Amino acid sequence: MITSSYNENRVIDSFPVIVIGAGLGGLGAACQLVARGEQVLLLEKHNVPGGFATSFVRGRFEFEGALHELSDIGSEDNKGALYRFFERLGIVPEKLKFKQVPEFYRSIFLDGYDVTLPLGMDEYSSKLIELFPNEQKGIEEFMEMCKAVLAGIEYIASQGGKFTPGDVLKEHPWLPRVAGITLSDLYEKFFTDQKLMAVLSQLWGYVGLPPDRMNAYVFVAMLIFYLKWGAAFPIGRSHSLTSALVEAFERFGGVIRYNALVERILVENGRVSGVELLNGDIYRCNAVISNVNPICTSMKLLPQEVVPNEYKKKIYTPEIGPSGFSVYIGLNAPYKELGFSVHETFINSTYDMNHAFETFRKLAPPEYMVAACYNHIYEEISPPGTTQLVLTTLQMGKLWQNVAPDQYFQIKDEIANKMVSLVEQTISPDIRDHIEVAIAATPLTYYRYSKNIEGAIYGTTQSVENGPLLRLKSRGAIPGLYQVGAWTNFGGGFSTTIVGGRIAAGMYLKDKMEKKW
Repeated sequence: MITSSYNENRVIDSFPVIVIGAGLGGLGAACQLVARGEQVLLLEKHNVPGGFATSFVRGRFEFEGALHELSDIGSEDNKGALYRFFERLGIVPEKLKFKQVPEFYRSIFLDGYDVTLPLGMDEYSSKLIELFPNEQKGIEEFMEMCKAVLAGIEYIASQGGKFTPGDVLKEHPWLPRVAGITLSDLYEKFFTDQKLMAVLSQLWGYVGLPPDRMNAYVFVAMLIFYLKWGAAFPIGRSHSLTSALVEAFERFGGVIRYNALVERILVENGRVSGVELLNGDIYRCNAVISNVNPICTSMKLLPQEVVPNEYKKKIYTPEIGPSGFSVYIGLNAPYKELGFSVHETFINSTYDMNHAFETFRKLAPPEYMVAACYNHIYEEISPPGTTQLVLTTLQMGKLWQNVAPDQYFQIKDEIANKMVSLVEQTISPDIRDHIEVAIAATPLTYYRYSKNIEGAIYGTTQSVENGPLLRLKSRGAIPGLYQVGAWTNFGGGFSTTIVGGRIAAGMYLKDKMEKKW
């Protein structure tokens, strides 16, 4: 059996569990474990926690790095599962508070069509019927289907793993049905109006695939969670969220080390035995939960001889999803004067979302993007009399790997300029007169920060072939290794990544109880 060689004199300490990476998946797992009484060491390569859940300062603006809005938070009277988890950790409502988003989103098309949709199942459904009266029957049936899917999700969550696929098929047949088709296939059962489908699909950028390729379950679950529990944003930005999770982790007895880059995972007799840091420090353990993407975890951190070929197929077969292109803008005027009437505005050059997706495969201006005006829900997020705006679209990270260094800034500036032009054409004609700070982040930026392959922000694509039922699960390549993050379980997104971390923690606890080591 493979046994890693190392210098015994460099062993610093030992822990039952080591979590690599303080991104949301790692934090979700670490907090779940310490709340259950486990001793956990959390190792983070940066000097701050959170991964993409962070902020940065340029000039007098502190920009939110990635979060647009959280689902599954709810309110005191309608608590989502994520809020209840935070309650158990003791971080809400005293240490972490949220701003509630008053509306769902605004959708603008370059032909002048402009509509704002509300949150709430009844309000959302009524607005769609008002806009598309000829589709009333289909809209009502679609919403009933969404509620049936939600009932199935809540049923599974309530069973604690004690159910069979037959139980789900019998009691909640819509759940497996939507998991096996694309969003476009699902639409065909209810609608005929292409404009309705385009307006309904606006959140597709949150998943990273257009309706023709997206797993219908992923979209329906996201939609219904927002409609039932609303959308929220943490006061203090997502950095306050991750800081609160770290505070809870340490309060429960967890230990965190920053600037601690893991160089390799140690193996003895075919199972995890510890980790070695880049500086040579060694920590022994029984199990590792890795928030590093599964390809790097398996093919870089582990000895190659121990990784089964079947596992290699699992991590290499799915297509890697898109990265992001963002423009962070600080404006020296109030958002109301600039024309920003909602928190999230989706701007579209076309009603064909599948065509818009194809522009992400080229180094070209986008035909779909979202403009997030945080001041609309959070006045104090920027200095008085100013506005913080973030424009985001998607792009395939592989495109940028072949960009020559002397062309990089030119291409980046051209795309950023076109994104600002879309705002000029649709929302704020004079926006350029008020730009004080503007900085763009490309897929290479996302890669440099996260080291995710191709700068992928959602991990592998969330297609029919790689939906939640078929996606890579938390059990890793060898015994004692578990995977978390956007590449596993329910895929990308803040809430789902935290849930995925908790799933891995539960798997570890089950293995420990069954004495698998």
